[in-house]
Amino acid sequence: MLRLQHVQKTFNPGASNEKVALRGVSLTIAEGEFATVIGSNGAGKSTLLNVIAGTHLPDAGSIHLGDRDITWMPEHRRAAWIGRVFQDPLLGTAGSMTIEENLAMAAARGRRRRMRLAVNQAMRAHFRDELAKLGLGLEDRLDTRVRFLSGGQRQALALLMAILQRPLLLLLDEHTAALDPRTARQILELTERVVREHRLTTLMVTHNLEHALSMGDRTIMMHEGEAVLDVSGAERAAHTVDSLLQEFARVRGERLVDDKILTTRA
Repeated sequence: MLRLQHVQKTFNPGASNEKVALRGVSLTIAEGEFATVIGSNGAGKSTLLNVIAGTHLPDAGSIHLGDRDITWMPEHRRAAWIGRVFQDPLLGTAGSMTIEENLAMAAARGRRRRMRLAVNQAMRAHFRDELAKLGLGLEDRLDTRVRFLSGGQRQALALLMAILQRPLLLLLDEHTAALDPRTARQILELTERVVREHRLTTLMVTHNLEHALSMGDRTIMMHEGEAVLDVSGAERAAHTVDSLLQEFARVRGERLVDDKILTTRA
């Protein structure tokens, strides 16, 4: 379970370019729950993921993951329990290393380092089995350097690396935005399958309102650093893209119908 209580984050406080990114956000994501997060640019979506991951520390509030208080914990320590896939396929993988080496690095995340063979036969067989589930033929390309993969293959590998150790929390930061529509659909289908298969507690940031309503169990809308809408169950199922935009307008007193940052297509 992930629990945020009154989390605040301001960039450049007191300066002319001060930006309040999070305004006392409180959220609880149940174990195994898959929540999508939407909002226009500057709403605080990525900052929310960054303070959870430890990339930025909050100014106030608390963050708990399971029974651990991770509020002030450095990013590298949280990485033992948090998997993350970024928008840019280049960020989640090491292009100069092979597929096998990338997976070995992911397998060692959060573990105490000691002298040992980096990859043994059992690990290699495990990597092949996990890669085969992606359905991309990568299980036969363990020695291929990642820089030679397509963007979709690289993002699929990044997703596998993020979940290889079955993290307590998976963060997806617009992880299909840089892909072409066909590849994006493949990665989204893969995402849905692996999250459900492993019952991963997941937060997925997306600009696509159709994906926000069709994927996962819950949809959270952010605006100016606040969670202004939080729907799940029958209430969420009753929503359409149009009604979601209308609800946002009602809650915030603003119109986003023409906001091209929020889209309905991949």
